[in-house]
Amino acid sequence: MLASNKAVLAELFRDNPAAIASYLTESMKKNDFDAARTSLSLVMQAQNVQMLARDAGLRRDTLYRTFGGRIDPQLSRILRLFVAVNVQAGVVLADPSEKQTAPGWAALDASEAFAKRLTQGFAGNSFEEALLALREAVLSQNVSALARAAGIERRTMYKTFGGAVDPHLSRILKVLAAMQLRLLIVALPHRSELPRPKLGRPSKASKTSK
Repeated sequence: MLASNKAVLAELFRDNPAAIASYLTESMKKNDFDAARTSLSLVMQAQNVQMLARDAGLRRDTLYRTFGGRIDPQLSRILRLFVAVNVQAGVVLADPSEKQTAPGWAALDASEAFAKRLTQGFAGNSFEEALLALREAVLSQNVSALARAAGIERRTMYKTFGGAVDPHLSRILKVLAAMQLRLLIVALPHRSELPRPKLGRPSKASKTSK
């Protein structure tokens, strides 16, 4: 990325959870995987990646590889990124214009109850709680019908959301779209810590404060 472009991203999103939340929500409202992956990549690149990796509990090279815009990031690492940039995900009903139509799929009801349960699961960015909420939401329905609506094989649906693997973003978005739901990203209360420097290594003050 050109230095000038990175400077623009930093101006928009560095240490700015409210701007990050608004941007990610807009990018993910259609459950489009490419748009969602790109938005996560740009948010990552806007930060001081060395300190972001520290806050996320990930290696710097792992952070670049995961959110470089080339692979399908897994839920656990997305939640770690959210922790580092001080946001969290909720789930709401999809906008009427964004809802998919699925003829003959009356058993799959994208209700406020599912949105509420998933929001509870994502609160606090706990991977275990988020995974449990996804598992409950998927397995409490007619999985065959949900799989057809999401464009995922039934066997893959059970494997992905059965609670034993770390689901990828693309499949989470497909399931949310099939359930007529979408992600809503919100900023968390301000954390009392030194802001990340704009360039270079962490400041001596940030090192000695630990």
